[in-house]
Amino acid sequence: MKLRITRKDLNDLTTEQKQNLCDLWIPHVFDVSIATVCVDAAEEKFEQITYVIGGIKLLKHHDILLTDLKFMIDEQQKIQEEEAYSSNIASDRIDGIEELSKSEQVEEIEDEAEQEFTFDEDFSFEFQRPESYTKQDCLPLLDIGQMIDILKRKDFGQGDFYLYAAIGDSAIDLGKSDFAIGNLSDDDDINYELCNILWESVKALL
Repeated sequence: MKLRITRKDLNDLTTEQKQNLCDLWIPHVFDVSIATVCVDAAEEKFEQITYVIGGIKLLKHHDILLTDLKFMIDEQQKIQEEEAYSSNIASDRIDGIEELSKSEQVEEIEDEAEQEFTFDEDFSFEFQRPESYTKQDCLPLLDIGQMIDILKRKDFGQGDFYLYAAIGDSAIDLGKSDFAIGNLSDDDDINYELCNILWESVKALL
């Protein structure tokens, strides 16, 4: 069973439809998203990166910053390691500074500053995957629940949409009253998965 749309589904949209989808999308933590990033400014080369949202931050001008979950996990580990390292360094420096004269302290500070500003010949200018992206540079790989939410918020748009589920004495229906099943052939069953039907309904809104 198909649970979410694919990158190919997004590529079939026009530029205007992609912008409308971005505007309709309300990001949540753990959403799967695709970001378009520039990997070579000289040749104006862009690539798409699929990532899971780990953090959401509201920026000025109503823009939203979405952080890659992968880097948030790495950053958490890095912070813990740096805190342990800093504690050890601070302890060592306190012991060492007590034994140094003022002139020796000045020389040590100058040496550290010089080392910090030394150009690293091993620095890599290759593209490095960003840790976060603005919402305007991203599109969601919507799952079934997200598409139902969009259709519900937009009063089911311009297309015919109806969903009914029942078990025992419990039942729920969602959609327009003029719902009608189209002509579905057996050969096209794969095209009429729930995810695909919902996506076609969402596209009607775009």
